[in-house]
Amino acid sequence: MRVGHIATLGIAAAGIVVGACSSPFNPQSSASYRLGVHLDTLAVNAASAGQVDRYRLLAYPIAALMENLAPSTVSMTVNGTASNFKAVVLELVGETAGSSPVPSDSVFVVAAWSDSNASKVIYVQMAQPDTLEDVADLADTVANPAFDSATGLAVAVTGATKHCRTFSLPLTNAAVTDFITGSSCAAGTASAAFTLYFTANATNPDSVISLASQPINAARLVLSPNTGGQERLRLPSSRIFRSYMRP
Repeated sequence: MRVGHIATLGIAAAGIVVGACSSPFNPQSSASYRLGVHLDTLAVNAASAGQVDRYRLLAYPIAALMENLAPSTVSMTVNGTASNFKAVVLELVGETAGSSPVPSDSVFVVAAWSDSNASKVIYVQMAQPDTLEDVADLADTVANPAFDSATGLAVAVTGATKHCRTFSLPLTNAAVTDFITGSSCAAGTASAAFTLYFTANATNPDSVISLASQPINAARLVLSPNTGGQERLRLPSSRIFRSYMRP
């Protein structure tokens, strides 16, 4: 297993997201939309407070929820104690440059959060079959920087054939709109598993976090070449997210 750092967000101006469906639909009727709006409010507040970790990590579940993906309830073990989390999987697919772009490289993101206010967020980004690209264990506003290692990495998305319904965010959040603006989305199911090891500290006491293989609702997003496409999977994430946080 190798560990690297890959960004999945490029710089894009925030704006209105065009819905995937033209028929009238009240987004408030979707529980996913309502939860996405709530988490987006938390993310925008985090951005205003300069909380880079919280802002960037919440972008992943918000993007899935704004594609009308219902989160799954999963059981995760933290320091030997099993707890329920909400979770989604995103497969982010880049497209090649040129006049006839085609899907190319992809990364998989597992995002899990502990409660309605996402006071704890677990984030794992990997490439198949077992390459860890990025990882975070967020407690409140700060991710534990003392990551040690990971074992048992596995992720796969199957049956991603159901068309997504893309919602517009009522609050401007460039990190999320950069995922979904111009992207094509299909919903399906994923299986994922991992065990993460951290050095615990006073802010974050977690040392072992484990997810046994189980089904998780997933969305496959083919990123628009107009917002970077394939190149967005290759940029240093810390640099990209710092650019989002600039006034």
